Amino acid sequence: MVAIPLVVLQIKLPNWRALAMFGWTLIWSMIGILAMIADPRGKLFSFLARKCWSPQTLWIGGVSVTVRGDERIDWSRPYVICANHQSQIDIPLLFAHLPTGIRFLAKRALFYIPIFGWMLAIARFIPVDRGNSEKARRLIDRSALRMKKGPSLLVFPEGTRSPDGRVHPFKSGGFILGIKAGVPILPVAIRGTYDLVSKHHLNSRPGKVEVIIGSPIETDRLDLTARNAIKEQTFRAIVAMHETGLPVLQKELERK
Repeated sequence: MVAIPLVVLQIKLPNWRALAMFGWTLIWSMIGILAMIADPRGKLFSFLARKCWSPQTLWIGGVSVTVRGDERIDWSRPYVICANHQSQIDIPLLFAHLPTGIRFLAKRALFYIPIFGWMLAIARFIPVDRGNSEKARRLIDRSALRMKKGPSLLVFPEGTRSPDGRVHPFKSGGFILGIKAGVPILPVAIRGTYDLVSKHHLNSRPGKVEVIIGSPIETDRLDLTARNAIKEQTFRAIVAMHETGLPVLQKELERK
């Protein structure tokens, strides 16, 4: 009888939902590359990402979604969308339920993944080199120029997925970018995705989640000395929405 090491027996493979979501994302990555070749402006890519990849990924995962606060937003404008980060499904969740074109900041290592990374590069997602502050500054300057014309940029200012489902302190990069570009910061709270696909396991569970959208925070008349104040204002808004499930309006933040 062949002896099987105990460590092998303890390995837990992803369940069928997680594998199917990954497989669909891989297929979509190839479709996304072709879409960018057909339409280098990226409008076809954004349409397919919103209408095909993201809703079908959520359907495979058994995820039902409630959105609050979206009716007050002028979606014709570009935003720096700042959201808390709980799970791998946060990205398809926001692609599916924010009615605007989106690109996002992604760690540079993701761009080296075959097919998926090629899609990120050709679709002009923005690689982040966390170990090189000079490259990071140049990246923010280039991104700010692009932001004025859209699409919106999705930033997870916590820098990584939450280890416990709570909202953790924010980093400043996205707020510097918003101020330099002169585009509003849009606070978005995600509730429930940590319970479906957390940072600590590979399985995906079906369930209900919520997306709560706060009032945009204008930046067009600010300079970089305001970045910490804007960061704190956004943090308070997202924490409040995460706790209550209700949109936070700009006037409510200004009273605090």
